[in-house]
Amino acid sequence: MIRKLVFHPFLFGIYPIIALYSNNVYEANPLDLVGPIAIAVGLTGLLFGIAYAILRDSRRAALVASILIVLFFSVGRASDILNVVVRYLTSFWVTYHGNVSPSIILGGAAIVGLASCYWVLRKLKDPGLATGIVNAFALILIVMPVTNVLMARPPRPMESAPKRKGTPLAPLAEPPSKPDIYYIVLDSYARRDVMKALFDFDIQPFLDRLEKKGFYIAKHSTANYCQTRLCLSCSLNGVYIDDLVKGMGNDQTGLADLIGINDVVATLRPIGYKFVSFSSGFHETDQPESDVHHSPSKLPFTGFQRLLISTTPFGTLLPTPKVLDRFETIRERVLYKLEHIPDVASDPASTIMFAHFMCPHPPFVFGENGEDILNRDSGHYPHDGAKFDGLPDDKRVYYRGYREQAMFITRRIEQTIDRILANSKTPPIIILQSDHGSGMNLDMHNFDNTDHLERMTILNAYYFPDRRFEKLYDTISPVNSFRVIFNTFFGSDLKLLPDRSYYSSWGNPYEFHDVTQLVAGKEYPQPAQAPPPATADASATSR
Repeated sequence: MIRKLVFHPFLFGIYPIIALYSNNVYEANPLDLVGPIAIAVGLTGLLFGIAYAILRDSRRAALVASILIVLFFSVGRASDILNVVVRYLTSFWVTYHGNVSPSIILGGAAIVGLASCYWVLRKLKDPGLATGIVNAFALILIVMPVTNVLMARPPRPMESAPKRKGTPLAPLAEPPSKPDIYYIVLDSYARRDVMKALFDFDIQPFLDRLEKKGFYIAKHSTANYCQTRLCLSCSLNGVYIDDLVKGMGNDQTGLADLIGINDVVATLRPIGYKFVSFSSGFHETDQPESDVHHSPSKLPFTGFQRLLISTTPFGTLLPTPKVLDRFETIRERVLYKLEHIPDVASDPASTIMFAHFMCPHPPFVFGENGEDILNRDSGHYPHDGAKFDGLPDDKRVYYRGYREQAMFITRRIEQTIDRILANSKTPPIIILQSDHGSGMNLDMHNFDNTDHLERMTILNAYYFPDRRFEKLYDTISPVNSFRVIFNTFFGSDLKLLPDRSYYSSWGNPYEFHDVTQLVAGKEYPQPAQAPPPATADASATSR
């Protein structure tokens, strides 16, 4: 039977999708699989149909189709691996950040494809035996990621996962004039002392200007967690999340509901507040269920689907249409928020606005003046330290890219704040906050290999009408931000929680290690030895 049926092209067509999902099973939404799998099955059927119409032999047609499908999904990944190997080998005698030419890789793939197809059409004597072997191999191949997915996310009855409902933290008294509330999160924005020590960027003049505008700066603020999903689940619910994540195992997809259907918004809704959000491109912090959700485009691609596209030749070797360029999309979303957040003030309704900026977090797509500095052709994009490729120049590239992007967002977010204040008829409440600090010396798999003071120290600034700062304090952390706001402006009497900081690894996000004693009240040593600026060749990865 396995020699007669020709199903292997369809398994090869969906394997890369399932495999990518299995590697992101705790972050990606299972519904993200539906569209790509449907397209893969449809195109595989079309390719097989064309091959059969030409060859009039279903087994040989299926083998040809499988060869082309495997090459299509392999050539991009092969390009990435080859480029890393070349950079690593050349690093022993010269710093090199170029790439193997796409024409060489595509030419090599074409030669392999033609040779394989020639063998199938002219040399293969028993296509039935070959079909049985390839069918068996494809089955074994697909079983591995499917098993991983089922072990990580076992099927559950629908009734076992009720839709989350936000719970008010406390009843609020409605003030005579309700201020709009802006919660602006700059992902990975380092605290003043870290920014100066590690990146040679002094943001004290920026902080001084904020204070002159009427902001309170919590100079020794620390993050509650070291990962964005955990940080925002905490700050937007005003509690530590230990109880909220019980029963999740290592599954992080449930955090999207903790962020999107949060207790802070549930507390404000009864007194007439509207929830307004801006698209971040990060699944957990995109809030399509908010009352108003602003996005620069209506593209039908999720983050997982864009990641999938990036693994094909369209994302690695061939010219990428702007509509599919995930880096251009990041730029587009950041610029859109900077431009349009102040427009919220024109809404006559009282609003709580949430905007998560993937900036200065990698990838580094903004130069100091906003120019696009990412070289898409390099195939080498700086990540946080946990995802460095191990190349000698990684930290220098991170240093340069992070520094420029931090300079850009610092200047532009101040302009956005000025416009918010100018557009607001009633003085607003503004929280300008990092979720966590930078990640140049971060290891999301190793507690001892992480610079906790870098990762856990944050920017935390508050604009309160009439400078009502009496309940704010120098070490306030995000878990208490909205508790202070509700107590100050809405008559609640919420108890402030201890300001604590927790590290957890990527693989075990809910195994929390208390690092409060390592970071609380501490300043980063000055001066620290920052990595030297990237050389001209090294900077090619970000130009």
